[in-house]
Parts: sequence; C-alpha cells; structure tokens
Amino acid sequence: MEIQQAMYPNITLFVQLILFLIFVAVVSSVLVKPYGKVIEERESTIKGMEEEIKKLQEESSKLLNEASKILEQGKRESNDILNESRKNIEKIKAEILAKAEEEAQRETEKATQEIRKSLEEEKAKMETHIQHIAQLIVKRILEEAA
Repeated sequence: MEIQQAMYPNITLFVQLILFLIFVAVVSSVLVKPYGKVIEERESTIKGMEEEIKKLQEESSKLLNEASKILEQGKRESNDILNESRKNIEKIKAEILAKAEEEAQRETEKATQEIRKSLEEEKAKMETHIQHIAQLIVKRILEEAA
C-alpha cells in the first residue's frame, strides 16, 4: 500500500497547490499588477518625453538654421548699406571738394581783379605824380633859361 499511496498524491499536496495558486493570484493582483502599471506608465512617459525631445531638437535645429540664414541676410544687408553709405560719402566728399575748388577759384579771381584794379589806380596816381614832377622840372628849366 505504501507504493500505492506513493503513486497517488496526497490531498495535502493539492491543498498546498491551491493555497499556493491563491497566494500567487493575491500577490499578483496586489503587488505585481500595480507595479507593472506604474512601470508601464513610466515607460510610456519616458517614450513620450523622448519623442518630445526629438521634436524639440528638430525644431531647435530648424530655428537655428533659420536664425543663421537671417543672420547671414542681415550681414549681407548691412554690408550693402555700408557700401552704399561709402559711395554716398565719396560722392558728397567730391561735391564738397568741387564746391571748395570753385569757391577758391572765385576768390582767387576776385583777389586778382582787386590787385589789378589797385595796380591800375596806383599806376594812374604815379602817372599824375610823374606829370606833376615833369611840369615842375619844365618850369624850373624855363625859369633858369629865362
């Protein structure tokens, strides 16, 4: 009988198996499932954050490229403005120099005319003075001859 009993499992073994399954079910429902849900939520949150990070990185690289393009365009525009300003300055400088040369020419001509006028006046005065001296000399010569 002992062999026969050994071949057939004992009822306590079935009871222990049932109690173990109940224990596993309770532990699974009380501990494993909630922690599993928390872990799944964390994983989904992490995946969402990773996707958001990728989107933000792509957006930031796009914005960086746009900023670089805008900066380059600004540099080109500022260089164009500087070149245009330099051209305008050179033009204004040339105009000012031309006006200054014109003014200097006019003043030189005016001074030359004043000098000529003054010279003519002095020449006329000299001629009058020379005539007066010549008359005095003629008078003296006539007085001595007479």
